[in-house]
Amino acid sequence: MKLLLTTIKTDCTYTDYALRYLYSIVQGAPLETEMKVYGKYELDGRIYEDIIMGRYNIVYFHCDELNERNVCAVAEMVKKAAPSTAVVIGGMQASFGTRSFMKLNPWVDYVIRGEGETVLFNFLNTVCSYEFDFENVPGLAYREDDEIIINSLDEPVDMEDLPFPYDETILNTDLAYYETIRGDSLTTAYSKFYPNNKVRSLSLGRVCRELRYFLVKEVKKVVVFDRFFNFSNERAYRIFEYLIDNDNGITTFEFNIDGENLDDETIRLLAEAREGQFEFNIDVASTNAEVLAAVGRKENIYQLMYNVTKLLQGGRVKCYIHLTAGLPEETEALFGRSFNKAYGLAQGSPVKIDFLQLSKGTVLRSDADKYGYESTTATPFDVISNDHMPAGDLLRIRQVARVTDAYIGEGGFKESIPRLLSDTGMRPYDFFGRLTDFIAENGWGDKLRKPEDLARILRAFAVRAYSTFEDDLKLEVVTGAIHADFESAVPEEAVIRFDRDGWDMAI
Repeated sequence: MKLLLTTIKTDCTYTDYALRYLYSIVQGAPLETEMKVYGKYELDGRIYEDIIMGRYNIVYFHCDELNERNVCAVAEMVKKAAPSTAVVIGGMQASFGTRSFMKLNPWVDYVIRGEGETVLFNFLNTVCSYEFDFENVPGLAYREDDEIIINSLDEPVDMEDLPFPYDETILNTDLAYYETIRGDSLTTAYSKFYPNNKVRSLSLGRVCRELRYFLVKEVKKVVVFDRFFNFSNERAYRIFEYLIDNDNGITTFEFNIDGENLDDETIRLLAEAREGQFEFNIDVASTNAEVLAAVGRKENIYQLMYNVTKLLQGGRVKCYIHLTAGLPEETEALFGRSFNKAYGLAQGSPVKIDFLQLSKGTVLRSDADKYGYESTTATPFDVISNDHMPAGDLLRIRQVARVTDAYIGEGGFKESIPRLLSDTGMRPYDFFGRLTDFIAENGWGDKLRKPEDLARILRAFAVRAYSTFEDDLKLEVVTGAIHADFESAVPEEAVIRFDRDGWDMAI
């Protein structure tokens, strides 16, 4: 019997990692098992052909909110071409609204719901033993005659029972993924979560051993998926300490951090890290109390801002400050206030604007009518508007977000933009809004990829902004700052070429 575990690569990076876990779990089963991750832009027809040529008896597709459409298209073709092949779908995307999902996709034979490792193992066990005792497999949904049967979810997985997913799969030494906990210490209205969402963690000793594996292999970057890695300050401190003491001078570790839960002792420790060793994603979401209350976040943002300010003053950790647009109770004006505070908090670090999605498994999806939400009917269920945020305002924020990301997404233009803000007296959101309008007026919306174009646009914007000044020295100084920012971002030959061509955007 042949089994294929597969998925289509997307920006939901956990999908590939989840497939590695499943592959490791089923290694002991009496099956000929293969794992394939198809490319993000690979054609559905090409994937279908490859699967059919493999002559598999069971095909498991891991599904996320970005690949659901493609996965279902391929699964349909596979089932129609090989009706005897069992088509199995798993992943969080299929774990909620499972009945409607199976009705919409009649070619899906089974759905693995919830945390899939134990469910898939038990499913394969009953198939390989020819017992087909599906009703006693918690977490399984299946068809019986013309009826869809949905079993209750399985108990949460004990993290210590899971194998290290890189023992049986190929390690990418450029970028690897890892998790040390499941569950969420802070469940918000916009986060996806299963019932019994209590935090479960790997032991400290195991985490250190497995992180050492990445260090020995000299992986360039390890992204840790944990919702809030520092749910326990003592545990986070010990792991940070281990990584600092065993630093290989190469590997960067990226963590999602609860900024409010950072303590002084951890912040002092992080000041000893190698610059570039750690990157932190810090989810601010909003700085408005009524918005935070609506989504189940603590309403006092000041402890978070204080902690992050101290962390950034240490100068060793790169932080990405995340805001979310489209939250309930938030107008564009209130979002602008949040952005201004986040920009000040970031101290030159990247500010990322994320956009709310009414994903399956979130409270806000259930409460959509309460706030007047309109969203796309297909995944990933992007929010279009709500009672406080008309579609035009949210679209405006999307446009500003693209410009913001181009200029400060990786902390670029660190000297020139603060100078422009200081000289003009503009608040950050107003500044990026006016810059967005300026770019649109000139038809330069497709010029946001190359550093030389970004520099020329910013200088042209400065010329207009400084036109009311009688002091030409200000424009000369900011022009020098723009050039210095550009020079720090590109090779020397690009600077020589830029200086030869000049500031004219017609180049």
